[in-house]
Amino acid sequence: MDQIFENTATAFALKTDSELERAYFLFKMISNEPLVKMGSVITNFAFKAHLPVESLIRATVFDHFCGGVNERDCLPVVDRMWQKGVCSVLDYSVEGKEEEDPFDTATEIILTILDFVKEKDAIPYAVFKPTGFGRFALYQKISEKKELTDKEKAEWQRVVNRFDKVCKKAHDLEVSLLIDGEESWMQDAADDLAEEMMRKYNKKKRIVFNTLQTYRWDRLPYLKALHERAIK
Repeated sequence: MDQIFENTATAFALKTDSELERAYFLFKMISNEPLVKMGSVITNFAFKAHLPVESLIRATVFDHFCGGVNERDCLPVVDRMWQKGVCSVLDYSVEGKEEEDPFDTATEIILTILDFVKEKDAIPYAVFKPTGFGRFALYQKISEKKELTDKEKAEWQRVVNRFDKVCKKAHDLEVSLLIDGEESWMQDAADDLAEEMMRKYNKKKRIVFNTLQTYRWDRLPYLKALHERAIK
């Protein structure tokens, strides 16, 4: 692996000279903290004022860090990478919302992505963030073993239902599904829910996968305990 990345012709085979120059320029800009803060303020103002900046952002920051605005828009990048033997994962990067509507929308988009992944060898699995399906504070309260109100219990059940709906479709399509990691102080609730889905849908084939963030000191004991439970 080290030899691959030491060979810049291989490591950067997917990038043109102009794309590499743009990347160098972007990272030089991003390394300047005052400039980043000022740029964020100006960009937010430009969007709120409906100024014509979308094409500029699309041609610079967006195209470097994002594959596209939807799964079809990502196809040229996915196909280009696949020609070099590199797989892609479509990450619908919406998380941390507080209202219910975005959670239902995210669920429907992940269901659509599962259909899309089923037809593409270049995309080995779908992925979603737990906070795309429910409030961060709710996960945290459950992780801290605090008593939920009746309203929160009903809200959590909707989160569970969203997880189950997506995992069931992944199981029916036989498409691998990765549940992404979150902040440490709310991860326990996400882990418990991921394990519940794994117990339900991984009986005959590996479908649902959880994320273990190995920079955390407690993840190796958790992995060992998870392995013991899996054997049982």
